[in-house]
Amino acid sequence: MSPTPPTPLPRRQFIRLLGGGAVLAAGVPLAGCAGGLPDAAVAAWSSAGAETDTRRFMLAHALLAPNPHNRQPWLADLSVPERITLICDGERLLPETDPFGRQILVGCGAFVELAVIAASQRGRAVSVTAFPDGAPSPTAMPRGTRVATLQLGPEGSAAADPLFAQIPRRHTAKSAYDPQRPLPADLPATWAATAARHGLRAGVAADPERLAALRRITRAWLESARLMRIGPKAIETHRDGISINGAMPRALHAVGLFNPMEVPQRGSSLFKTVMDRWVPFETGAGYLWLASTGNDRRSQLDAGRAYVRLHLQATALGIDLHPVSQALQEFPEMRGPYDAVHRTLGLDPATQTLQMLARTGYALTPSKPSPRRGLGSLLQA
Repeated sequence: MSPTPPTPLPRRQFIRLLGGGAVLAAGVPLAGCAGGLPDAAVAAWSSAGAETDTRRFMLAHALLAPNPHNRQPWLADLSVPERITLICDGERLLPETDPFGRQILVGCGAFVELAVIAASQRGRAVSVTAFPDGAPSPTAMPRGTRVATLQLGPEGSAAADPLFAQIPRRHTAKSAYDPQRPLPADLPATWAATAARHGLRAGVAADPERLAALRRITRAWLESARLMRIGPKAIETHRDGISINGAMPRALHAVGLFNPMEVPQRGSSLFKTVMDRWVPFETGAGYLWLASTGNDRRSQLDAGRAYVRLHLQATALGIDLHPVSQALQEFPEMRGPYDAVHRTLGLDPATQTLQMLARTGYALTPSKPSPRRGLGSLLQA
């Protein structure tokens, strides 16, 4: 009798399960952990300080900001002297997994905050005006939205921000964390105070019961297959998305045997591999959460500004963060996990919005830089 074939997992359910459809074949390094990335793809992390013009200096550091799926949805208009206008790059949205553009705006907020911190290193204060043309609709992010203007103050108008030194050191560690090492006792209060300055709430879930609940909710929400960059040529060309540079997946992809959009069958070795790759994501000292009252566009932008500061503060202490925010996505299929994660953290999804959820702790292996596009690609002609 021939063996019963594995049960196919419906494609729509698979996309929901993996937050966009990522298939991590055996031996595939996770994003941010791929070894041997082309030098050009990560050059931005070491070259930002070489810019002499203040606005370019700001942008060179801002483009190192964390952002959803590493899409880097940023354009910069420098046509007005002493001003940067940040524009949402309509070619880099995530219509399937971020249909309302909330995550995109969180990434833009992180970009703004790093630009402000970099300006302070040059002694320049920055006045930030959010959405100079008015905030976009709550359910759509129009291409070309002007997200913010950053107006430079006079020389000597700001003191250097002590977090500046952490900008090129901040990376997202998507690997196993030390399960026994707790966070410093005073760090949650520091994070909460930082979030409050941006009008948000922050906390850390570290008790065993909530840890177990959050791990169940976030267990299967991985990254998006259509943004996989397989091999050094693709990584260097795009400098975004999910970097895969292992020898085996590159070889299989070259001969058509590794298709990142393939739906693994339940019970197959590939399906087991996908699930096994999630195991390191369940390690750590706890989960950092960041929430706003309501969910207006300004709160989303401010969430990005707050989050990147929290991450820089963590980096200064040798602590790592890894967003696992797929359960926060707003498309209808996510309603169950969305409500569950809010309830687990004691938040009412009708009045409060969980903007970021990230596991935190001490990575067992050093985090590495992810690819970044060059500064020239951000400048609007």
